Amino acid sequence: MNFSLSELKSIAKVLSTTPNASSALSKLASIDVLKSLGKNNYTIMLNNKTLNAYSDKPLTQGDKYWSLLSHTEHKSVKLTQLLKMPSILQSLKTSHTHYSLKDLQTILSSKNPSTHFKQHILEQLGKSSTKEEFSNISTLLLSLQNQVFTIPLLFHNYFSILQFKKRYNKKTKKTQIDFYAALEALGPISGLIAVEQTNVEITLNVAFETTKTFLENDMKNFSYDLNIDVSEGIEPLYHTNINSLLDISI
Repeated sequence: MNFSLSELKSIAKVLSTTPNASSALSKLASIDVLKSLGKNNYTIMLNNKTLNAYSDKPLTQGDKYWSLLSHTEHKSVKLTQLLKMPSILQSLKTSHTHYSLKDLQTILSSKNPSTHFKQHILEQLGKSSTKEEFSNISTLLLSLQNQVFTIPLLFHNYFSILQFKKRYNKKTKKTQIDFYAALEALGPISGLIAVEQTNVEITLNVAFETTKTFLENDMKNFSYDLNIDVSEGIEPLYHTNINSLLDISI
């Protein structure tokens, strides 16, 4: 896979948004479910604060969700439009292998991005001190073997994952980059970048209407053709598969 950094400037644009600002404008929150109190009431962690909240659907203790926040008539916190975060986001967050946007640029602008990234993963794998850390770093290697770059990103002290896969679409006869991002402040985003000579077309799929509104306002002066749609069932390009650890080919 030979990535061109110029084709991915749009993704960097999305990720460079200050999470605090995007959370305030998109009204989207990242919550941890600490304990079930019964009758759809839960103790949650929100912005490092513990509080009780009511959910409009059953939640699983220990999982993390995206949610819109409002208040009940009794002024308690109400969670709506809940969407469970993917397990790969939750597991990779505990790993010490995180990258910055500058690291991402270095990887993508190298002569052979996959080789450069693979070498760094192997170095981190050799330094892993726990079974959990070894498993998390191995996920990055397994993803790469499946032709998907999975990159854990840390910026503005917020954690996200970014996935890319480049392929040639025989039907449209265009080179395209499929991508997926899980952003705590904006929710999951998927889509593609289609490249035809000097023309670049970008399609984004988001899970929340508030995210769509925020991105449309943030990208008014975007230099590429851009379409943003609200979609259900946005999934990572590569999922964690612990049973595949034995299939790693170094």
